[in-house]
Amino acid sequence: MFNKTSSVEYLKFGEVYYDSSERSYDQNHILTIQNDTLTFLFEADDDIYVKSVEGICMLVISNTLDPKYFSEFVIHRTIKINKGVYFNFIPLGNTSKVEMAFNQNTSIINRFFNGIYTHSRIKPNFRIQELVAYYYNIRSTNYIFSGEKDQHWEITYVDSGTLYTTIEDQEFELHSNELIVYAPEQFHTQSTKEEVCSYLTFIVSMDISEDDKEKLINRVFKISRDSRTSVEKFVQADEDKSQYDQNSMIISLEYVVNDLLKSSIKQDRKVASTPMQQRFENEMINEILLYINQNIYTSLNVEEICDYFAISRSTLQSLFRNNLHIAPKEYISNLKLDKSKLLIKESKYTISEIASILGFSSIHYFSRRFKQKFGINPSEYANKILK
Repeated sequence: MFNKTSSVEYLKFGEVYYDSSERSYDQNHILTIQNDTLTFLFEADDDIYVKSVEGICMLVISNTLDPKYFSEFVIHRTIKINKGVYFNFIPLGNTSKVEMAFNQNTSIINRFFNGIYTHSRIKPNFRIQELVAYYYNIRSTNYIFSGEKDQHWEITYVDSGTLYTTIEDQEFELHSNELIVYAPEQFHTQSTKEEVCSYLTFIVSMDISEDDKEKLINRVFKISRDSRTSVEKFVQADEDKSQYDQNSMIISLEYVVNDLLKSSIKQDRKVASTPMQQRFENEMINEILLYINQNIYTSLNVEEICDYFAISRSTLQSLFRNNLHIAPKEYISNLKLDKSKLLIKESKYTISEIASILGFSSIHYFSRRFKQKFGINPSEYANKILK
C-alpha cells in the first residue's frame, strides 16, 4: 500500500490539516511536477505548507540526503513540512501540480545528493497479447508426438496421468497439477507410457523480459491452489462465452504465469494469519493515532476516543496492545510530554501555560509526569536548554 501524508508515519516530518482555511501566507506558489527522477531535494528554513491542486503527486521526503532513507507519501489533504526537512515531488501521472505556501522571508534551497532517485512505478513486467489457441487433450497409452517448435509460447498443464516431454533433448516428467512452459522456437516432444494422460494446452503471444523468460523455461512447476482455481476460471469463461469472457480467459492465464514467476523467486516470509483483519486494524489504529495527534492540545481521554470511533474500551486497548505494545492512556501521555518539550524549546509560554495547553489537570501533575519520563522537571529542562 502507498502511504499517504495523512498516515501516522508522516508525522515525523510534519503535520496534516483537515482544514487550513484559517491560515494565511505571504507567498503562494504553484509548482508543476513533471520529472520522474530526482537529483536534489528542497530544504526550507521555515515551515512550508503544501497541498495537491492537480493530478496525483508523490512527496519524497527525508531527514537526510541519503536516498536509501527517503520516504514516499501520496499528498493527501494540506500538509506542513517542518523546517530543515528535505523534500521534493514526483508526479504519479504524466504531470501534477502542488501549491506551496510560506512566509515572505522563507529561504528554499536545492540540496543535491549522490545518484538519482526514481519512484518505482507499478507496471506489468509481462503481458499476454493474444490467446492464439487452446485445447483439452486426452492421450491414450504409449502416445508419441514427434515434436515441433513455433513462434509462440506454449503452456501445458496436466490434469491427470503422467506426461513425458523433452525440450531440446532434456527430459521432463509431469504429473497431475504440474505444468511446463515452452518458449518460442524451443523444440519439444510429448509422450505417454502405461497410463492415459489428459492435459490442457494454451498457446499464447506474450511480451516478457529475458530475465523472466529464464525463470519460466526448462523446469516443471507444481502449481498452487490459486493457480488451479485460475485454470478453472479459464475453463468456466470458455463455457460461458459472454461479452467479456475472452478478457477473463487472458487474465486467468496471466495470473498463472505471474504465480509461476513468483514461485521461481519465492522466499520464506511471515504471513499474517488473518490479513484482512490485520489490514483493518492497521487502518483503524492509523486513524486513531491521527485523531490523537490532532487533538493533543486538549484534555483528550480514552472515553472520548471510544465515543468518536464507536468502539469499546476493550477494543481500543487491544488495538494498542497488539499493534503498539502500549496502553492508549500511556501513549497519549507520552505524546503530550514529547509535545511539551517542543513548546518549552519555543520559549513562547510559561510552564503553567504549557500544562494548560496540553490539557493536564494541574501544573503539579504535569511536572510530576514530566520528571517521571525525562528524569528532570520542566523548569530545570527549560533552564538547561536556554542557557
